[in-house]
Amino acid sequence: MATALVSAGQSIIGTYVQQDIETRLQQDVYKKQIRVREFFTDFDRLRKGWVTEDKFRSALSMINFHFTKDDIEEIIRRYKLNDGLVQYTTFCNKLEEQFLNNEAKAQVFQAPQIFNQDEEDTVKRLMQAIKRKIATKRIFLKQPFQDFDRTACSHITIDQFSRVLNQLGLLPKDQYLQLLIRQYIDNGNPKEVNYVKFCDDVDNVHPDDDFIEDKEGLDLISTLFTSKKLTDNINTLNQVLKKIQGDVVMKRIRIREFFKDFDPLRKGLVTESQFARILHIQNIPVSEKEIQLLLNQYKIDKIPNGQVDYNQFCEDVDKIFTIKGIDKEPQAQVPQIDDSTTLPARRRYLQMTEQEAIQLDELLMKYKQAIQNKRVLLKPVFEDFDKTKQGYITTNQFLRILNQFNLFPDPISLNLLLKRFVDKANLNEVNYYDFCRIVDQSDEGVAISRSHADAFKNYVKSDNQSQAFIRNDQPNDFEDLMAKLRRIVKEQRQRIAEFLRDFDKLRSGTITITQLRKGLSMAKILLSDAEFQLILNNFGCKDKQGFVFWKEFTDQVDQVFTTKNLEKVSPSEDVPQMSTQYNYGRVSITERDRQVAEVVKKKFQYFCKATRLDIKQFFQDWDKLGRNKVSPKQFRQTLATVNFILSDEEFQAVVKIYAAEDDGDIRYVQFINDTQPPLEILTESGASQAYVGVKPKEKEKLQPSVLLEQIKVAVKVKRLRLGDYFKDFDPLRKGMMPTNKFRGVLSQMKIDLDQESLDLLETMYVVPEDPIRVNYAKFIEDVEIVFTKTGLDKDPLMKPPVHIIPTFLDPRDALTQDEEEALHAIMLRLGEVVRKHRILLKPHFQDKDKTKSGKITFTRFRSIMDFHKLPLTDDQFRVICKRFAYQGIEFNYVEFDEILKKYENFYQ
Repeated sequence: MATALVSAGQSIIGTYVQQDIETRLQQDVYKKQIRVREFFTDFDRLRKGWVTEDKFRSALSMINFHFTKDDIEEIIRRYKLNDGLVQYTTFCNKLEEQFLNNEAKAQVFQAPQIFNQDEEDTVKRLMQAIKRKIATKRIFLKQPFQDFDRTACSHITIDQFSRVLNQLGLLPKDQYLQLLIRQYIDNGNPKEVNYVKFCDDVDNVHPDDDFIEDKEGLDLISTLFTSKKLTDNINTLNQVLKKIQGDVVMKRIRIREFFKDFDPLRKGLVTESQFARILHIQNIPVSEKEIQLLLNQYKIDKIPNGQVDYNQFCEDVDKIFTIKGIDKEPQAQVPQIDDSTTLPARRRYLQMTEQEAIQLDELLMKYKQAIQNKRVLLKPVFEDFDKTKQGYITTNQFLRILNQFNLFPDPISLNLLLKRFVDKANLNEVNYYDFCRIVDQSDEGVAISRSHADAFKNYVKSDNQSQAFIRNDQPNDFEDLMAKLRRIVKEQRQRIAEFLRDFDKLRSGTITITQLRKGLSMAKILLSDAEFQLILNNFGCKDKQGFVFWKEFTDQVDQVFTTKNLEKVSPSEDVPQMSTQYNYGRVSITERDRQVAEVVKKKFQYFCKATRLDIKQFFQDWDKLGRNKVSPKQFRQTLATVNFILSDEEFQAVVKIYAAEDDGDIRYVQFINDTQPPLEILTESGASQAYVGVKPKEKEKLQPSVLLEQIKVAVKVKRLRLGDYFKDFDPLRKGMMPTNKFRGVLSQMKIDLDQESLDLLETMYVVPEDPIRVNYAKFIEDVEIVFTKTGLDKDPLMKPPVHIIPTFLDPRDALTQDEEEALHAIMLRLGEVVRKHRILLKPHFQDKDKTKSGKITFTRFRSIMDFHKLPLTDDQFRVICKRFAYQGIEFNYVEFDEILKKYENFYQ
């Protein structure tokens, strides 16, 4: 295969392209802009114009051309002198002659496609056959070629082109393949094929009868069920420029900016391929025919991929905005931009005679009157077919809707209607939006709403004016006021002294009362008269009437950040922490309030137990930010929602007990914890005790062996290499490090230990001679026993012990034989009911699992079962909770759902 392709390429080169080695070198020199002479001057110090044969070969190898052995021998034969030297000057002049002579340049880059009429017909039939095969097999043609085009130059080699065709099953016979290759060698290089042009030609090839001209007597009904297309009726340069100007105005494109990126020297010239690529980058749709019209006008040479004067092109396009040199012609007028400017880019109307235009207007008036009489709107019906809201539907859909409303016209009128509203350069899409805008009539309500909306066009909104507001805050005492001020400055992170210092020019420590109030207002600290008077009573200047000691005032407020003269205080003395909690008229809790609140809590506890209520989810609906607090009004409203009514005295008592100190909101989580009914179970001894969700088990003292076992399990599960973490903090590999670094390494390994565990671990591995250092090497040896054992290299027969992860099952969670049988009976009953009624429990559990952990509270589990009419007795609920409890505090609904599905299969 490869030999056939090579022979095919050689025959193309030798027979059709008729290019020798010098012509190919000229093409490469011009394409790469190489100065060939500079490669030979290094070997000719005296500039005699000739070099030896070996130096000539060396210079050719430096030029980086692809020479064969025969090519080099042929070049040396042509320019070799009688004495064995090679005259390189004549060779360089031959290669560089196209830079000085345009005729020679055109001769070098002449197109290689030379076809007779039979060959053109053969190529056309071959392209049609390839297109039919592509459509049948649904082949993406361009992508396999792009895999070989790494530089995106639109060209690949002859071998690559043939290989892709063979891979896709499109490779023709050798004689037809040679015709294809000749057709698409267009870059002056007989070894490269323009696959992009080949793909475009395959996509656009059609028999001549598939195209129709844009004629006045066009009958659109005859093309209703065909795939005919309109030919491009743009035949002049002026029409192309108007179309491009419409796109530029519509998309607000600065067309010159795109060309500058390809012209770094600002010569005003780009290549032919760059010109077409730039138009594509700007998303300006132009066909090959339109690009050729532009090149005929703005191309300055006649060679393939020659230079194009984009500067003149941009000036002609920008005439739609302004005229160059308009500053020298004061009376010149620039045409105004309106709808007709962008019309060539937006619409492609078919040609109509004057008589047809008159008939169309009469037809549209009849449609308008008929729709008004029927009192219908066509646009909503059309929009049902236009899912993408483009304003276009197919011709068949358009005719179907007209027939649906009994508006189907005669063939002549229908042809006029389609010619008017088919404006997208094809015969299969109708602009129903323009049709509805002409014939649809808005009802009276729409007209009224439009007139009402137009009444607000010139409405001027007045500026917001601040309303006067009098503050009546009454502090309990001076300390209550200072706590409020400290809280404000702490939250806003500001120092009041910065606002008051500018009023005290002499730094006397006193300012006037007016200046103090003005400075506090600048700091956005708004005080009532009672608060401000309390400040004056404590910081007023007795010697100077109307003055205030502002420095003492700011020092006391700034104590929330630091204490003044702290450097003089002994380090052993404690620095007082200033309070930021203030009451402001909040009444203290009396003994009567406590008694009433206790009665309410007992009543609510019994209410929750009797109704199996999980009240927390109702409070969380109000607590959107997760603050665990709601307002007093929301608290009472939530209790009323579940039919738990409180009297005013009871409500006030609960508010006083559970009100937050900062904002007065109710801490509903604490209220729920205080009133949650405990779940009682029977232990093995028969005694009743609280089980889950009420009283946590007493925490036993942590043992070193237990702590070390927990760390081993974490290391084995996470597959951690402890040595890699510790050696970064011990560059000398001493095996010891400070305790603070030891804790930091544990934190990096994501081994979460509390303070007690860390203290115990440091005590276990502390260095006796240095109490602030830890022997981490011993720690690593003890922990990595789960993977290996130290000294295995010295004892090959030793086997490391297998570490088994211990179970952490609570002994209370182990079911007895009777409980196992009871659980089996319960699950059988639940499985039968769930399968029979097709109940999905897991989604309801997931709705209550906000953290997606697979666990919920026990009370929520029971409330969901009651919701699905699956009530459980206390004994049944106790057994299920004991079996599916997670660490004794939550219900593992994921495991419960998996086991329940197995019981469902018993009845299938």
